[in-house]
Amino acid sequence: MPHRLACLLLLPLLLTALPCRADDGHLGPARYLHHQGAKTLPDLLRAELDEGKKRHEAVLLMFTADWCAPCKEIKEFVAGSAVVRKALQHARMRYIDVDEWRGPAQRLLPGVDAQKLPTLATVDQTAHAMRVCYGTDLGLLSEDAVAHNLGRVLAGDAPDKPFYADKPEVERELITQHAQAIAAKAKGIEQLQVKPAAMKDGVRHVDLVLRNPDGPRRWFLVPLRLDGPLSEHPTVKSWQQDRFTEHVRADYLRFEGAPGFAAIPVAGYGGVELTDWPLPGKAGKLEVWELDRLAVDGQEQQFQMKLPYELKIAKPVEVAVVRSGQAAKVDVKVRARYSAAVK
Repeated sequence: MPHRLACLLLLPLLLTALPCRADDGHLGPARYLHHQGAKTLPDLLRAELDEGKKRHEAVLLMFTADWCAPCKEIKEFVAGSAVVRKALQHARMRYIDVDEWRGPAQRLLPGVDAQKLPTLATVDQTAHAMRVCYGTDLGLLSEDAVAHNLGRVLAGDAPDKPFYADKPEVERELITQHAQAIAAKAKGIEQLQVKPAAMKDGVRHVDLVLRNPDGPRRWFLVPLRLDGPLSEHPTVKSWQQDRFTEHVRADYLRFEGAPGFAAIPVAGYGGVELTDWPLPGKAGKLEVWELDRLAVDGQEQQFQMKLPYELKIAKPVEVAVVRSGQAAKVDVKVRARYSAAVK
């Protein structure tokens, strides 16, 4: 049916949630299994299983990543939905980031391939999966469906088909409500935030935050000098694609010339926070551009498929060069301009 097809086509976009912090204080009853010294991922899982046995709590793992939209949706339900939290009251839900644990995550549970995200698994005392499902099986348009199916997974049963699955009108209404909720959260978001950090060797450093309150991914242009304002027709002497060493999927483009500038990709309803970003030049106004299009030598620049939704980089000067080129013609189509005073 036409409206049913439209709903399904819209669903991946609507499942993209606003950015939320990945620290444990904002996750409700769930926690991440992060690196801890020399402990391996199986070591950490063993500790969770032992503690779960003491507390009579089932252990539920969710393999996730910070670029996975359905993962974000589930995390928001776990953190903010009372009915979902009630379903997890006798469970130890633990998130495993497949980028942080690349390799060990895929080998953790025998017979479980954590390539499709989110993968959820209840685990017995022998560290084997008792029940495995995907996040989309839970029914992500309804907190009641998610709570119900999490309860079934914890009991070792397969998820039920969500109550709206065979009701196109109900499904369409839920999608509409979801879109409205996302739009409401996006209101009032400051697209550009700049805070003084420190002076190092005579160079000003700032904490820079870029926010994208819209669904599509966008390029944001940031001048490399405060006294080198952006231009729609820059003279580019050289360029390179840099990767922040803190994140395996965090790339941006750097252009040297008149002016010099960085092109930073920001996920839909997402954000990028760069701590200690160098910004030489005289104090004044920093102008940042949000783009509809970025092309280098006539070729439109594409976004990474797996772009982190909430990227936080503590040391932005530590990068690895992925590729580079010499003089190039750069074309931009500006969507919006934002500015902030910098002292």
